[in-house]
Amino acid sequence: MRTVRELRWAGAIAYLAALAVGLLAAFLLHLLLRGQGRFGWEGFNAPGVLEGLVFLLAFTFSLWAAKRAVRVPCTTLLTAGLVAPPPSGKVARPLPEIEKVESFEGRLAVLTEGGEPQGVLGLEDHMVPWEQAPIVPADVAVSELSALFWKSPVVFVVEDHRVKGVITRERFFQLMGFGRIAV
Repeated sequence: MRTVRELRWAGAIAYLAALAVGLLAAFLLHLLLRGQGRFGWEGFNAPGVLEGLVFLLAFTFSLWAAKRAVRVPCTTLLTAGLVAPPPSGKVARPLPEIEKVESFEGRLAVLTEGGEPQGVLGLEDHMVPWEQAPIVPADVAVSELSALFWKSPVVFVVEDHRVKGVITRERFFQLMGFGRIAV
């Protein structure tokens, strides 16, 4: 699972690589046409328009290939890493922590003993041990959690061995722009 910082770097590098491929393709065509192409500097001509189209096609194809290679969200790729998904710690909603199973009233809670999480109540018919619960660090990007939501309806977020909160599948889909999806 990658952090927001790693996604930003991947998006910036992929965007710059695609830009370099587009410029290189246009420059090679410019050399092949013996420098006849003018696209906006001193006017327009057919070789210049062809160079512009070659740049556009090479840049677009390179962006598509880079997106598939580094698997970053489109907004992160198209903004060269300036816009990235939020960290999971920022999105997580607080979760009640209880010391005794008898005091459990609600849908979902973390059972703790001496301040350390021991299990999760309300996830299944029985208590799920903490080691088997889907847990991610608080600095992991939200977009990286999709694989966990195929297996579990919630993901627990921890920071410094402390439970920060929980992200539900519905909240994840809202953040990723899918709205309401029946699962």
